[in-house]
Amino acid sequence: MLARGRQNLKLGLASLQGPLGGWWFGGLGLAVAVKWLGIQVGGWVSGIGLLILSCWLPLVAERMTAQHWSWRQRGLIWVSQLVLALIWLPFGWGGYLATLQASLQLPTDWQNRLFMTRYDWLPWLVPIWLGLWLCSFKWLPAWRDQLRQPTSWRQLWLAGWHQRWWAVVRRLARLSLMLIGWLILALTLVLATGGLETVSVPVGRVAAIVSLTGLQVVGWVILAGWWAGWFERSSPVTSVRQHGWLVGLSLLALVFSLGWLQTPPTTAPAIIAHRGVNGEDGVQNTTSALKRTVKATRPAMVEMDIQPTADAHWVVMHDPTLHQLADRPGPVQAYQLDQLAGLPLAEHGQHGELSTFDHYLATAHKLRQPLLVEIKAVGNAAQLISPFADRYAKVLEQRGGAVHSLDYTVIVRLKQRTQKIRVGYITPFYLTNFTTNVADFYSLQALTITREQLAAAKRSGKPVYLWTVDRGSMMQRLSVMRPAGLITNQPGRLRRLQQQPQHYYFYQLINWLINL
Repeated sequence: MLARGRQNLKLGLASLQGPLGGWWFGGLGLAVAVKWLGIQVGGWVSGIGLLILSCWLPLVAERMTAQHWSWRQRGLIWVSQLVLALIWLPFGWGGYLATLQASLQLPTDWQNRLFMTRYDWLPWLVPIWLGLWLCSFKWLPAWRDQLRQPTSWRQLWLAGWHQRWWAVVRRLARLSLMLIGWLILALTLVLATGGLETVSVPVGRVAAIVSLTGLQVVGWVILAGWWAGWFERSSPVTSVRQHGWLVGLSLLALVFSLGWLQTPPTTAPAIIAHRGVNGEDGVQNTTSALKRTVKATRPAMVEMDIQPTADAHWVVMHDPTLHQLADRPGPVQAYQLDQLAGLPLAEHGQHGELSTFDHYLATAHKLRQPLLVEIKAVGNAAQLISPFADRYAKVLEQRGGAVHSLDYTVIVRLKQRTQKIRVGYITPFYLTNFTTNVADFYSLQALTITREQLAAAKRSGKPVYLWTVDRGSMMQRLSVMRPAGLITNQPGRLRRLQQQPQHYYFYQLINWLINL
């Protein structure tokens, strides 16, 4: 294994410094530029960059074969590359999925339909994609052969069809050993950076720059080695100029590192208590938990959930049914207000009572606690927005509150009814950037957040709150991305972490690795 790894590194170094060094420098330079455009600009600019970048692989493959391809052959390679890229899309494209998402803008109404029906289409889409992905393994060797000598779609199909699946898996497992080695190196450098940052923040910054630069260069060497191995070709280094390509790539990696690693933020994200709890100190969305949480943590806002009753009132409840907290049958919207108000609830060994929105709002007012109200998209909630706005918008605005919802229709109707309240759009995952919309802020899923998505929201002047962030390491990692706030079930933990020394550069390296 070690011998194969050394051979791959030698091939990579020779390829980067050989006659095709200029092509590698141009391609990797373009890749860095496109990544940065995705963060800083997005839209059609980074989209065109991705399109140009996609042409690099067929062109460099043609140079490696020392042949002159026809346009039909180039098209075969480019389209087959695109098909494989789409199948492997969920694995992130080495960080360029985020760039693609930043380049596209689906209308907000379209995205809302996809989000609201996700439980209908995800159960069948995921198995279909998984089957395609597993089957695509068979065509990887055939595609590699086409890179050496493009022939036809029929030849590509037949070669993949007759390929043994397990043979490809074993070959990929051997190739992955170099990737595992790179990951071990990455984790070692990240941990070393964290240790040095504990001693001195400036020293930690230098360590982070060196680590990120080195990891990029080593990764490019491994990639070039794989590529040269595919073509069974090693290029001799014959001039000082060719040696200079590796130096140029190192400088390119250094420039990217300096841009990626931001200086420490001047303010911490706002603390937003999810469902009004602090750990397991009470039953979610109850006034008893609200009182304890506010007293213990003083969050910037308390996020809580409301949904309509059968008689068009509002109660504070997250789940669509009463089964989990009250052990009662049926959905919340099937009950009238007097049947729900004061209903005993239990969770985590704690007890509380189901509250009306009026009672919860009054309790928050006594505590001088702003609320972030989530209107659950259930039942006839969208039809009740006008009376909700007339009754509560001014009160919430005066007390520093806001409203958000997973249903874009809800916030559109609320905004049409009144301009007195800030409204936000909740998304369950990152699909693409949004077109112009009525939201004043976004509440985004923390698991799929990217630097590109945050940057796009900031360019549109809209704060971003991330949900739901409970683990200490995740709180620190996401804080260095500079969101406006973190929605958490552990506001006390977040408060304590914000009072401790921060490892900004350590977690920025972690974010870079996750972005891959």
